[in-house]
Amino acid sequence: MDIILPEGHCCLVVDDGTQLAQLTVQRLEQRGWPVVVLCLPQVVVPRRQAWPDGTRWVNLDELSEDRLQAALADAASRFGPVAVLIHLHPDCHACQGEGLHFTDTSKQVLQVVFLAAKYLKESLNKAAHLGRAAFMTVVRLDGEFGLGDRVDYDPISGGLFGLVKSLNLEWESVFCRAVDLDPEIDAVQAADYLMAELMDPNRRLVEVGYSSKGRATLVLEAAMA
Repeated sequence: MDIILPEGHCCLVVDDGTQLAQLTVQRLEQRGWPVVVLCLPQVVVPRRQAWPDGTRWVNLDELSEDRLQAALADAASRFGPVAVLIHLHPDCHACQGEGLHFTDTSKQVLQVVFLAAKYLKESLNKAAHLGRAAFMTVVRLDGEFGLGDRVDYDPISGGLFGLVKSLNLEWESVFCRAVDLDPEIDAVQAADYLMAELMDPNRRLVEVGYSSKGRATLVLEAAMA
């Protein structure tokens, strides 16, 4: 299904510093979408891919509510109201070794996404009445919502699934989806998966994972008495 943004609106992609961000932006621009890149502070993304000339971007130089609000306002004033947010959650570069990792930076990034939902609520819900509006988050746990065999990921990012499920209930007209990608999936394949999810007409599905086992979703099953 091909989706067109409301006229005069933009799609905001949060740069996680990887090739996936560039490929995602490239695929969206090939569809004719006006895309704006939100660059996170260097403390979060110390190494990032070089963006080509002509890339639209805004800079978030600090993980604070005031700076985020200013960055979102800057994007809207320069490029139009945001109709779609795609948050590519950055890897925890400070996490070393195996095991689950809990860091203050991860908590701050998670908080920023919650705040982004707060400040984009009006923009996305208005856009939804004019065309496609979406709020998508992308994490790299294990492609199975943290239920697989991997034990060396950042579980804090899993909090985004709860946010997206809540927004899906509150924002009836906005397409909401949380995606979990196995870290072993290469950037090209990952970008293809994200495009497929973003264009999915199924509004009832909120959580999707991709791993070597394929595409996974969560379903309710009756418990044994």
